[in-house]
Amino acid sequence: MIRDLVKSDDKILHQRVKPCGANLDRHFLAKTLIENMHHYDGVGLSANQIGIDARAFAMMRDIETNDVIVCFNPRIIKRYEDYVWFEEGCLSFPDEIINVHRPDKIVVKYEDEDKKDHKIKLSGMAARIFLHEFDHLQGIVFTTHK
Repeated sequence: MIRDLVKSDDKILHQRVKPCGANLDRHFLAKTLIENMHHYDGVGLSANQIGIDARAFAMMRDIETNDVIVCFNPRIIKRYEDYVWFEEGCLSFPDEIINVHRPDKIVVKYEDEDKKDHKIKLSGMAARIFLHEFDHLQGIVFTTHK
């Protein structure tokens, strides 16, 4: 189901999203997030960007192989000291591209749609995408990194 992207000034983008509840239909939300991410030609999409108050996002883990993961209740376990500048855009701010300084490597934990826990190390673009989407769930938009 394709949903409209919320406007950049919508309060749902500027408040921390609570953890996913036990009754959340994770399979439906995962499908919805992936479908909308592809529809809007994004490399990541958080639930609150499409008006859903759930601590979850879809992201391209590997752009070249089209490997997509959906992260529920994600956490950052470690940020490595190597930070890099790179241009970022955001589906919620379609006319803005800015340089953002982020760690190049991170270790994260998240749950999948079957509530299975994962712990992975991400680097490069995958780390950047995870951090960008994680920020959305914290109520932080990328323009605050200017």
